[in-house]
Amino acid sequence: MDNRIEKVLILGGGSIVWITASYLAKAFGDTVSISVIEAPAIPRIGVGEATIPNLQTVFFDFLGLKERDWMPECNASFKMGIKFINWRTGGAGQAQPRIVDGQPDYFHHVFGLLPEHDRLPLSHYWVHRRYHGETDERFEYACFWQPAVMDALRAPCWPDGRPATSYAWHFDANFVADFLRRLAVDKLGVIHHQDEMVKVEQDERGFITALHTKTGSRHEADLFVDCSGFRGLLINQAMGEPFIDMNDHLLCDSAVATSIPHDDDQGIEPFTSAIAMK
Repeated sequence: MDNRIEKVLILGGGSIVWITASYLAKAFGDTVSISVIEAPAIPRIGVGEATIPNLQTVFFDFLGLKERDWMPECNASFKMGIKFINWRTGGAGQAQPRIVDGQPDYFHHVFGLLPEHDRLPLSHYWVHRRYHGETDERFEYACFWQPAVMDALRAPCWPDGRPATSYAWHFDANFVADFLRRLAVDKLGVIHHQDEMVKVEQDERGFITALHTKTGSRHEADLFVDCSGFRGLLINQAMGEPFIDMNDHLLCDSAVATSIPHDDDQGIEPFTSAIAMK
């Protein structure tokens, strides 16, 4: 019996669907058929995304895409790290740092490894100098050069595109989905069904064998990928896998996603601002 996977069906919408579809289509080429069922009537969660530095090497490089290919299409900007604002003062909901003990209340958490000297991290030297009263310089400015670049709103790469440091990106998740959908369908052969799933067909073992849609179509596959988000249409509802509640271990159990007016009149910040609220 030939048990090789020949058909993959992905259910859901948004950036995660098209990241999955384009990656699998690139990896397996013509040997595997990749299909997507995306319900056009179900709205996406339209938010900006902040990434980590390996996105280019493990994903876009694999697809053969350079920064200049995808960044303009996805309304993307650079992210050198995270600037935590007003976390010591309890949060005031304002982007400007408060002054605490004569110092502005913010901290830069940059990407990349802590530099060393004589096989010791620079943090050791900084602690020694602070302990002996030899410096009042902030940790991130004493041990990293990137915060000065972040303060100046400069890009983390040279004019010819070569990276000057480790960095990630911000982008519009909806733009990423649309860009990767065009790539997957037009160039990688992914089959796109704009339809809504209404029924899951399972065999006597409980394994999913096909999905039925609102238009009356039936879609078989060897492997089903559930990208339906919080609804968990296949994982939770069809397969009965329970949602494991971790509230006992979480300090925060909810999030609010919203759009705010842009504040980049003075330049686009090459970092994520994590602003403490009340």
